[in-house]
Parts: sequence; structure tokens; C-alpha cells
Amino acid sequence: MCSRKRWRCATGQSAFRIQLDMQYTGKGPSRLTELPRHLLNNIPEGNEVVDIIFALDRLSVQNCTERNVNSDPNNDEAFIYLKKVLGLLISYEPRRPNNTEVQATDEGQDKFARSFANLGGIEIMIRFLMAGTVLPKLAFNRTEKKTPVCEHPRALRIKSLVLEILIKLNTGCVAEKALSKELFCDETMNYLFTLLATKKTFVNACQLIEDILQHRKDVLDLHRITNLRALVACLDDSQLANFCRILAVAISDLDIYENKSSLFAQNKQKRSKGFVNLRDINQELLLSIPDLLPRLVQIAISKEYTPRYRGMPSELDCWMEWIDNQMADEVYEPQVADDYDDFVGGVSEPTSEGQPMIAQQALTITEELVQRVEVVYVLGLFLLGKHRKKVQRKLAELKLASGLSDLFDQFIWKCQVGRSQTRHRLRGHNSSCECSPEVALKIQFLRLVHSFCDHSDYKHLLLSKSELNEVKKINVRAGGLTLQSLDAINKQLMCRGSKGLLTKIVEVMKKEPTTSTFRFWLARAVESYLRGDTSYCDQIFLMRRGLLAHVAGNIVESEIRHKEILQSSFDLLGELIKFNIEAFKAFDAILASEDKFDKFVTMVNKSLVDSNMFIRSLILSLENFRAEGSEKSLNFVTSLDGERGEKRESRLVSYIGDFSKQLEYLYKLINIISVQNLTQENVSCLNTTLVFLMFANKRNQLPKYLQALRDEQDDALENVNGTSSILQNFRDLLIFWQDHYLHKDKDCSALEKSSRISFAYWKTTVSMLVSEDKSLPTSVSYYINPLPSDRTN
Repeated sequence: MCSRKRWRCATGQSAFRIQLDMQYTGKGPSRLTELPRHLLNNIPEGNEVVDIIFALDRLSVQNCTERNVNSDPNNDEAFIYLKKVLGLLISYEPRRPNNTEVQATDEGQDKFARSFANLGGIEIMIRFLMAGTVLPKLAFNRTEKKTPVCEHPRALRIKSLVLEILIKLNTGCVAEKALSKELFCDETMNYLFTLLATKKTFVNACQLIEDILQHRKDVLDLHRITNLRALVACLDDSQLANFCRILAVAISDLDIYENKSSLFAQNKQKRSKGFVNLRDINQELLLSIPDLLPRLVQIAISKEYTPRYRGMPSELDCWMEWIDNQMADEVYEPQVADDYDDFVGGVSEPTSEGQPMIAQQALTITEELVQRVEVVYVLGLFLLGKHRKKVQRKLAELKLASGLSDLFDQFIWKCQVGRSQTRHRLRGHNSSCECSPEVALKIQFLRLVHSFCDHSDYKHLLLSKSELNEVKKINVRAGGLTLQSLDAINKQLMCRGSKGLLTKIVEVMKKEPTTSTFRFWLARAVESYLRGDTSYCDQIFLMRRGLLAHVAGNIVESEIRHKEILQSSFDLLGELIKFNIEAFKAFDAILASEDKFDKFVTMVNKSLVDSNMFIRSLILSLENFRAEGSEKSLNFVTSLDGERGEKRESRLVSYIGDFSKQLEYLYKLINIISVQNLTQENVSCLNTTLVFLMFANKRNQLPKYLQALRDEQDDALENVNGTSSILQNFRDLLIFWQDHYLHKDKDCSALEKSSRISFAYWKTTVSMLVSEDKSLPTSVSYYINPLPSDRTN
């Protein structure tokens, strides 16, 4: 350990003189080595943290002038000390319940981290990091394999260790103190971005930038990163995939709002002076980089998908086999020296205390998997902004659909594991657990499919060519729901083989257990395919594959406890039957018995937030059948065994057509929401109430519904939200609706397409309801404050 005598002799100022200087200059000691000699003498020898701080402080100054000097990798004093600090921040103990050794180790790490940070260790790390900083050069051609960083390998190796130490300090016990302000400035951020382009530093630099962005209150404007286009161009595929971790924060819609859930608060912030939607600005900048999307698509759909072993029943079994093989190899191939030329920060790590820093294959393959997850996630984020249509077209042209279909074949689903086979199970996890390193990738994969299909002109690319022919034949007899765009589909962009991605998803969904982690996103992916203009041919195509019977039967026969799974099931069911007489007949046949019908209705009423989209589908379909004069054709149903059933009114039509039921749903839907608790999840309840009232308005029955709501309110004195008037709450919601949907940046075409009601009529009905003229019986205000003639003496 380095002696502190030299520093004690060199520090001669007294505490009084330092205090006097502080009064004149406003500046005091910023480093441990600037303290007076007598104070340093009071620190006992052998204090490990202090000794490390003294040594690193000296080495950080030397590093500014000697950073490019070649040295023996195994005798590099700066590297040795930094490695020692990192070792004191890493736990090598296995994470098991009631492991007292882990607890003791964690406490020791926390104590060291706090002392290191309090004595100026973070400032010393930043001095190491910023030594000899270089900003991005001019644009480079990727074929030249140049990078915007021209630093010596030794300097990059040291800086990679510094980055990892800063990461450990931030994620550990000193996280509450936040990162140093110096890391937030533009100069430091620009330099950290340049480190993304070097092999030795890109993993750790990316992690630290992500941590910094998570601590920022505002979203990073990517225009402030100097020469971003050149930086992206010089990144190889692995580095670009890693870069997506930063892009995910920069273009996420949630990060631009202070309140992550309340629509009212978000609307208020959007309308405030000076609000800038940096997400859209960042997306526009990134989409203007020519090769970015094509490269991301190629990384996402790459077939190099490991580990896979023939005969293994699950992903976890494959991973456990791979881990066993790696451990067996490493036992007989020990490495005694640290990596130097092949050093990669975040991947070259010690396996135990005091061991050399060498590339860990487990970290390598995990990093590759995480990178693929991030790429798929970022592609999904590009599909959520105002450039969605443009991105959908570009991804379609890049053959994303066929690539995702091929990648889907690489997944192993729980439903493919035989009951008699033994699966590996993680410690503390039950037999139904689906944990594996690939769970996140599957979920992000299904989210990407969902976003790609959502109100998309290219959703039929998820079919195979033979499936498209089947859909075209169905489309011939679709009547008013005929699609006109099927002949324009580019068959070269479609899925290969006999089954397209849509069919593969449906087949997995039908076999997955009710409690499966993936059922929510499997259902969401199929539902998004059906969204938009209702497509009779797509509904029938999916019904032929047993999807309607499966989803409806699953709701009736299984006790679905997971709210998300129940909601996605009802949403999918609503899209499957909307405006489709054949679907209604098939659904009635599934609910043939009174018991099944009653149980289904019970599930619908159990949580209206989850089932309201299905209720909306019922009322939209009923009014559409009435308008077309086809309602009577629903009076004949077919029993499940294929024999003719008795003539009777459709249960579903009879149920939703009953005025008392409609009123009951209206009252409950208005009662469970308020302006203060509106979120993206429950705002659909407000639109469902409007669907009821728009059709009432078309039949000149709007006053009848409003009067009935008022009577219902009088019976129930006070609603769930604690307001004295349900109608006042409803009027406040309608005023919010105008503010939310009539804003110039809001795309309301989805409401129009899904309901087949012009958005102009939506606006007209809402304006009528919120009118301040209390003499109009079509105004909610008419019923909030009764006219004098209505009052009792």
C-alpha cells in the first residue's frame, strides 16, 4: 500500500488559513490531499479506503500525462488499484435465501462505497475518465472501420474500469446521492457517447449513459450529441444493438411526462407553455439516419439464436445444459492473466475475488440476448410515435413480417413441453414458473407484432401466400365488410411456408395455459391484427382456426384471475364478433346453456374496465344489424353438435338490447371513472358510454337516457367517486374528452374506424351533451340543476 508521508509533508496550510481563503474566494478543499497536515496525521495508517483515495488521486494526475504510455498490463499501477476498487464493490457470494455471508458482504460493500464516495472517490473517477478527452471527429465511412475515438488501448482499458466503478457506485448504496453533476454536462455526455464506438468501453459506457438518463428529469435532446449520424455509422452491429438501450430512454413516450399515468395531468403538461415533445423530435432525427432501421431489423430477425440443443424440452433446459458445458470447459482451461488486447468492459470480469479479469462466456451470450431484446423494443417504440405510418411502411418493405415469422420458430413455448418430461426449475420457483433468459425477448417480440399490425395497411403480411388466397375467397362474400386492398399486397414481403406468423401465434395461444405469462401479449398481437376497419374475412379466417371457441370457452370454463389476461381476452373477443352475424351465431352456440351464459355475463360484470370494449362491440354490432335490417336473422341459432336448434332470439342481442341493461352499464361505467383517475387503460370506458348515447341520439332518445341516469342517481344518493352528482361527474368527463380528442395533434381516425361512426358525429354528440343551455333536454346540465317547475315544495 502506498505511504501517505509524502502527501503529509507537502500539505502545509493550516486549517485557519484555509478557512480564511474560503471567506475571500468562496472555495475550499475539494480533495482529501488538500486537507491540512495535522488533520491527515489523525487518520490512522492502514485505513484501506483512505489509502486507496490517496493512491488514485496521485495516479489520476499522472494519468493525464502518461495515459498513452505503453506499460506491462500486469504491472499497470492504475489498473491494479482500479481493479481493487471494483473488487470491493462486487459480491462473489451465491445469492441464496438466508445466506448470512451474502448479507455480511453486502454490508461491507455498502460501507466501502459510502466512504469512497464521501472522500471524493467519484470526483477522482471522473478525472480519470475525462483525461485527454476527444470529441467526435468528422463523419467516417463504416467500411473504413474507423471510430470517432482515437485513444490508446491502455487509456480505454482504464476508462472502462472507471465506467464500471461509477456504475456500481450509482446502483449501490450511494444511488440516493445521485450521480455527479459533472456527468450531466454536454461535454461529458458527448464524450461518453464517443466511448460507445470502442470495443473496450461500449458496454459500460452504454450502462452509465442509461443510468444518467434515468436520473435526469428531462428527456435528452439527441440534437445536443455532436455528430450523432457519424457515431451511429461507425458502430458495428453489437455496438448499435447496445446503443438501443439509450435510444429506448430517448424515444419512450412515458419519459416526456412528469405524471406517468394520469391523462389529465399529461394533457395539462402538453398544453403548458414551453412544452416540447422531445420524443417525436428524437424519433424524427433517428429516422433520418438512412441505414438505422434496416440494420436494426437485421439484428432483430437474425437466425443466430443460441443456445439450442436437440431434444431439450424447454429454453431453460437449453440454458442449463449450456451453463454446465461452459463450467466444465473453464475448470480445465484456467487463465492466469487479465485480458488486455481482448479486454471488453462489462464482459471481462473476475470469477472470484483476486482472479484475473477475463471474458466470461456467460456474460457474452447474456449481453447478446439483452441487445436483441433492446433492438426489438426500440423498433416497437418507433411504431408508437407520430411517424407510425411511415415506420410501418418501411418495416414492411424490409420484410420484417417474414423475418419475425422465422424467428418465432426458434422459440420454445411451455405448451410444447410434455407433462412427463422433467424441466429444470430455478431455486424458489414453482412448477408453473416460466422464467428463462428469453422471457423478455418473447414479450418484446409480441409487442412489436402488436404495434406493427395496429391500424396498419400491412398487417396481411403476417399471412402466408396460401392463407392470403383463403382470405380472398372469404372476402368475396363479405358484403358491406369487403376489403378492397387485398389484391395490392406485395407477396414478396409475406411470410414463407404454409403457415404465416398470425396462425403460429394463434396455435401457441390455444395451447398455452390460462395462467401463462404470455397469454396477454399473444391475445394483444392477434387483437391488433383485427383492429381498424372491421374485416369480415379476417374474422372468419381466425374463427376457422378455432380462436372464437377457444377465447370464449376459456372465459367461461376457466377462472381467469389475472386482470391483464381477462382484459385482453375480452378485447380480442370484441374484435372477433364485431359487425359479424356469423360470429354472433357461433358465439350463441358456444353459450348455448343458461349456466354458461350466466357465467359469461358474470365475468363481463366482474370488471367493466376489462370488459367495456366487448360491451362496446355488442352495442355497435346491434345497432349495425338494426340499420341493415339483419337483426332478425340472429333469431335462428345452431346448437354445438351441428343440429338445428330451436328458433329463439339471440341471447347476446336480447341481453344488450334491453334498455335496463344499457342503463345499468351506463351508470356503472360513468361511476368508475373521473377526470382525476383517467388513464390510458380506463379512458375507453368514457368512449363506451358515448357509443350508447350516440345511438340514443340517433333515435331521438337522448333525453330518455339522461333522465333515467338522473333517476338512478336519485336512488343511489352518492357514487363511488364521492361526488354528489353522477351527471356532474359525467359532464366533467365530457369536457375532458373535448380537450383530449379535439387537440390538433390528436389522431382520432382510430375511433372512427373501429366504430364506423364519423368523428364529426362524435364531436356533435359531445357538444350537445356539454351545452351550457339548461333549457335543452339533450344537455347534461338540464338534469344537474332541475328547473323550478320540477322542484317539490
